[in-house]
Amino acid sequence: MTSAGSVPPLPPATRLVHIGPHKTGTTAIQSAFHGNRPALAEQGVHYAGSQRQPMQAVHALTGRPSPYADGGVPPMRRWSGLVGEIRRAGGNAVVVSSEGFADADDDAIRRVVADLDADRLHVVVTLRPLIELLPSQWQQHLQSGMTTAYEDWLRAVFDKPDERVSRSFWQRHHHDELIARWASAVGTQNVTVIVGDPADRGALLRSFEGMLGLRPGTLASEPDLTNRSLTEAEAEAVRAFNVAFRAEGLGTPLHAKVMRFGAAELLKRREPSRDEPRIRTPEWAVTRASEVAAEIIAGITSSGVRVLGNLADLRPEPVAYQEPSQAQRRAAEAAWPRIGATMALGIVLASGLARGAGARETIDAAWPDGPPERGSQPPRARVEPLELARVSTPLLGLVLVRRMVGAATSIIPRPRRG
Repeated sequence: MTSAGSVPPLPPATRLVHIGPHKTGTTAIQSAFHGNRPALAEQGVHYAGSQRQPMQAVHALTGRPSPYADGGVPPMRRWSGLVGEIRRAGGNAVVVSSEGFADADDDAIRRVVADLDADRLHVVVTLRPLIELLPSQWQQHLQSGMTTAYEDWLRAVFDKPDERVSRSFWQRHHHDELIARWASAVGTQNVTVIVGDPADRGALLRSFEGMLGLRPGTLASEPDLTNRSLTEAEAEAVRAFNVAFRAEGLGTPLHAKVMRFGAAELLKRREPSRDEPRIRTPEWAVTRASEVAAEIIAGITSSGVRVLGNLADLRPEPVAYQEPSQAQRRAAEAAWPRIGATMALGIVLASGLARGAGARETIDAAWPDGPPERGSQPPRARVEPLELARVSTPLLGLVLVRRMVGAATSIIPRPRRG
């Protein structure tokens, strides 16, 4: 095992592919790369894609439905476009990061190797303890519309391997097998595993800096984009919404718009009280997760891939399950109205009904209980329609110009003939 501070840099023209998997610090890593593009370019590193991660391109590769494509699989031209961008980088190092790569099957992995130049490819896998990933993945599924309670979901993950939810989870999170699939395609010498340090959140970014030969501090984190986990009450509020939403027979594109880009996004910007209970994993599931973690550690140890950090951290000492205290129960009860109000506001913002100055024209008018207090404005969730979320800014600008030209042409009188 190697420490982050002693990582030898990879060759200058490396194609570094960070495959996640999900909920292993990917948002913080991608935000650090995306937010520091000028400093990276100055040091000969290109971060691929125009956003924090090229989600649609990777979903096209893996054949996975995308919330940015109305729940459908994006066209392969998304992946081809990303490949073209990476090839145009020439002798610069390139980083492409998406947890969607963790869903790749053997055919998709071979496509990555063929398209991105096997001789320059290096795969990076970031890891967290399995026991921490269980509640994180459950609540992520809730934000996508799942209605299953946490313990029922855990039973499916551990006891029903043939169910879709179990196959999807272990495809991503039986980490030794995930690493073996990629190592068999690129070679063990071209795979690096980074184990998160629970005592040093910055170690993850320093590991990437070391591998790319970047100046220390180049990858500055963005605290507002850490994608915090939902509290227990927040998660149950989302699940209750999903049950009601599904009972009405409403579709997944609408759910993605109002929940993923609306209610859930605004919920995660809310600051919960210290006493609000977090999602608690029952003891039986902690025991099962610890057993699987031991298998994962043994598999990675024998694989021959490079490991940064301490593999033992993937199997932390189990914490005894505790019922919520009186203070926690009171905090949860007090939070319910705020949670409901935040979700409702997120849905309003996502709908686009609050767009523009019209929503603020009467902000100085007296409300029934008096004029509003002057304070900082709440953070705004994504307000653009979902059908525009998947359109790039340059393309949107081109469409706007065409429409303006078309509108101008339509009002210019045409010359009369003869």
